Amino acid sequence: MKKKLVLSLGSNLGNRYAYIRQAITYIEECFAAPCVCSSYYTTPPWGETEQAQFINMALYIETHQSMDKCLTQLQAIELKMGRVKTKKWGPRSIDIDILFYEDNQVITEALTVPHPHMHERVFVLKPVCDIVPDFFHPVLKVTMKNLLRELVDDSMLFCN
Repeated sequence: MKKKLVLSLGSNLGNRYAYIRQAITYIEECFAAPCVCSSYYTTPPWGETEQAQFINMALYIETHQSMDKCLTQLQAIELKMGRVKTKKWGPRSIDIDILFYEDNQVITEALTVPHPHMHERVFVLKPVCDIVPDFFHPVLKVTMKNLLRELVDDSMLFCN
């Protein structure tokens, strides 16, 4: 049975839009399935605020792969695209985060699912609400659209 995988993508270096489009292509190739994609949003940086604005989006894909295999493949895509982790919340060419894998809850050294801070971040929730607004957060026990209502929206729709 296929599992529902929800990802968050972001970029704030170089041609941000091109990096995200390329990541989507690699994800679709890697998972051999089409993605359902959100709109693209320009958002201010979070955490480390003295850097360029991000373009963020979310995508939904179904897969037979295990969560560990998904993580390995997504990290390989980041490396292939030149992602270099220099500091926490620093600038990046591409960032791919697993937000949900079905309604599974996982906490390991390498991964926490659902993403532990997604409910605090408009740049994650707004795109997610484009594609799965009624998805029920398995820990917080609330829908994505209800989580988004609790935040101040500082995003802008990105038009290419």
